[in-house]
Amino acid sequence: MEIKIRPINTLTDLRKCHEIQRTTWGYTDLMVFPYTQLISAAHNGGVLLGAYDGPDLIGFVYGYLGMSGAKLYLFSQRMGVLPSYQNQGIGMKLKLAQRDQMLRKGIDLIVWTYDPLLGKNATLNIEKLGGIVRHYARDIYGAVNNPLQVGLSTDRFLLEWELMSDRVRERIRSTKPRPTANEWLDKHNVVNFAAWEGDLPRPMASDLELNDDTVLVQIPPDLNDIKKVDLSVARGWRESTRDIFETYFRRGYVVTGFAQSSGPQVPNIYKLDKIELPTTSDFSSWVTGVTQE
Repeated sequence: MEIKIRPINTLTDLRKCHEIQRTTWGYTDLMVFPYTQLISAAHNGGVLLGAYDGPDLIGFVYGYLGMSGAKLYLFSQRMGVLPSYQNQGIGMKLKLAQRDQMLRKGIDLIVWTYDPLLGKNATLNIEKLGGIVRHYARDIYGAVNNPLQVGLSTDRFLLEWELMSDRVRERIRSTKPRPTANEWLDKHNVVNFAAWEGDLPRPMASDLELNDDTVLVQIPPDLNDIKKVDLSVARGWRESTRDIFETYFRRGYVVTGFAQSSGPQVPNIYKLDKIELPTTSDFSSWVTGVTQE
C-alpha cells in the first residue's frame, strides 16, 4: 500500500469527505462539514488535502486561516482517516503535507484542538509532530452528539505547532524510540494518583503545588474503555485533570512530552516543563470558551 497525499478537487471526493466524517466519528449531519465549506476554505488560503490509496480517498485534513493581532496562522479544524486505514502513519503524512503547504505560503504556525485524555492523539501531536500545549479550553464545543463524546464535556487542549522551531524539526525527523511512562516515573514527581481496580484506574488525590522544573500528569490508558464500564469514572478523570492542567498552565508550565502506557496498571503520562516560551499569538479567547445557555 502506497498512500499519496494530494489536494482534493473533484466533486466525488469532496462528498466522500462527508462519509469519512460520519464513519470516523459517528457524526450526524449537524456535525459534518459540508463540502461547499471545505472547498471555499481551500480556495481562500486554507488547506484541504486528501490521503489516497490508488484512486480511493481514505482520509483528509482540513483547515482555514486565523488571525491573532497581526499574526496569521492556520487553524487545523478536522483530520479523519477511515478506521480500516488507521494506525498506519497516515495522519502523520497528512500533517506533514499540511506543514509543507503552509510554509510555501509563508505561514509558520498551525494550531488545533484535541481531547487531552486521548493518548493516541497526544502521541502524534506532542511526540511525533513536536507540538506544545499551554492553553486548556473548558467544554469549548458544548454538547456534541456523537458516540465518542456522549456523557463528557468537550474540554480541549489547544496545541501550537511552530513549524520552523528546532523542536518541531527535530521531532519530525527523529527515529529515536519514544519515551516510556516507566522511564519518566523513575525520574520525576507525579502530580496526580490513581487507584487501580484491575484495568480500571480511578482518579485520586492531586498535588497542585509542586514547583519542580518538570512534573508528570497521569491520564488513563484508554478513556473510551473506561466510558464503556463506568461513565462516572471517566467524568472524574475529566474534572480532576482539568483542575491540574489549568492550575499548572497558569503557573507557567507547558506540555512538552507524552509517553504511552507501557504495561498493565501503568498510566499514560504527560510531561510538563516550567519554561518561558515566546508568545506570538493570543489564544485567551479559547480559554474563555463559550457561554452555555
